[in-house]
Amino acid sequence: MSSHGGGGDRWLVSYADFITLLMVLFVVLYSMGQIDVQKYKALAQNLKAAFSVGGAPPKVVDPKIDQSGGLPSNMQAQPITVEGLPVLSSVGSEVAGKLNDLLKENGLSSEVSVQNNVEGVLISLSQKITYIQGRAELQPAAYPILDTIITMVQGIDNDIRVIGHTDNSAPLDPRYPDNWALSLARANEIVRYFIVKGVSPERLIPTGRGEYEPLFPNDTPEHRNLNSRAEIIVIYPVSSDEVKLDIRNMPGDSQQAPVPTKEANE
Repeated sequence: MSSHGGGGDRWLVSYADFITLLMVLFVVLYSMGQIDVQKYKALAQNLKAAFSVGGAPPKVVDPKIDQSGGLPSNMQAQPITVEGLPVLSSVGSEVAGKLNDLLKENGLSSEVSVQNNVEGVLISLSQKITYIQGRAELQPAAYPILDTIITMVQGIDNDIRVIGHTDNSAPLDPRYPDNWALSLARANEIVRYFIVKGVSPERLIPTGRGEYEPLFPNDTPEHRNLNSRAEIIVIYPVSSDEVKLDIRNMPGDSQQAPVPTKEANE
């Protein structure tokens, strides 16, 4: 007979209870996981319905993408696109590569910036490689750089915005009373050169921003050179449907505009 009165096996009861609770825990976790999956599936269906227009399939995600998780082995990954928003152009990388080679040859690689923004491909050229300080005339170093840009844009139909900038110094040319006039004259200089080189005038949009969009404080000569710059933007083409507004059904109007009739026109 056991000296403990048969109580030596009581740990089996506690162990069985522990195993039971552990099993219940895993069952609960598994159930919660299945609920979440169903919720995500429902959310996905609602999003598809929200982005569908007139019963058409949604176009937020490229239909070539395998939405089950991953791509087939014979397909390239495609970017996510949203209808109505422009897709980033390859013009920026092409221009950047050619300009970087040209600028490295002349030790001016820090004087240019090429980037994609919402409007298009933005090419920023500092005063050191574009304009004579305080004036609108182009420097000789500007022409090979502009020729490189012109070569790239002649193969496309995009509009081109040219923006002239200055620092906060007064113009040195008496023809320009302020930096507004000087910055617009700077943009016009580049536009005229583009036209001479064969770029259609209808594509060109000159703009002057004066001293009011600086990149840096005008506290050093280097910063002034970077602020006093030219920006060339190759604008993304964005197609938008024409919106027809019926003024007769405008909200808030207590009366509808009369509809012309044949009798009224006679």
